[in-house]
Amino acid sequence: MLSRLRDSGFSALSGLSAKCMATRLLGSLATSCGVLFGLLLEWATIQQLNAYEYGCFLVMLGPVPVVIGVAWGTIIYSVRSFSDKTNLPEWARPVLDGLMALNIDLSMDAIAIRLGMWDWGNGFDYQYFGVPYNNFWAWFWVVFSFSASLRLLSKLPGFWGRWFSPAGVIICGTAGVLITNELITNISNDLIHYATIITVLGGALLLILALRPEVSIQSQAAFVFLVPLGFHAYFLIAGLVSSAILDPPFLLV
Repeated sequence: MLSRLRDSGFSALSGLSAKCMATRLLGSLATSCGVLFGLLLEWATIQQLNAYEYGCFLVMLGPVPVVIGVAWGTIIYSVRSFSDKTNLPEWARPVLDGLMALNIDLSMDAIAIRLGMWDWGNGFDYQYFGVPYNNFWAWFWVVFSFSASLRLLSKLPGFWGRWFSPAGVIICGTAGVLITNELITNISNDLIHYATIITVLGGALLLILALRPEVSIQSQAAFVFLVPLGFHAYFLIAGLVSSAILDPPFLLV
């Protein structure tokens, strides 16, 4: 049952990504690069840290399920599309992108490990219901790195801005992820380690709250809301059907 829940759920999320890619040429290119970025960063992070491993999915590229790359591309494109419709200054939009993606993971990761999608190797009682706090640090920087790199490189003139930026962002974004991984894992003092995570993520949240972004809801495409809703709904339903979300019941909150 868990295998069917896992595969059918991510097939649905792949459908959402197809909706994103069909929106426009540039969006399709950026989303496709987001998928490649997701696959590369997952492979590189596994090689770098060896902190987790994936279960068996229908299509795998080495240790990484292809649908994980699709999920990354979908999430990144949807949060970027949302922040682009706010009045935030452009330099602050990658911060909002990272926080919005992190919001998805807060409700997803603890259920996913109980469904056997991936394993952190620490049991279900470790830190955040079995999910290391470092993971939330990483989620923020994954999305921030890609979003900031793409926004910066897309400003290159002419050919370079249109065609080089999606490819260049894969390199720059992955480098950003690996550097921040290395930074947090090399802080050996627990107090400083967790204080760094809280300070960065808390500071990012306070920054966005201080800027008081206004959102143009009417101009948002439907998929911008369907992507996070789809992730939240799938893991809620899969968690209830499998009873994974009841271990412990607090996960329902």
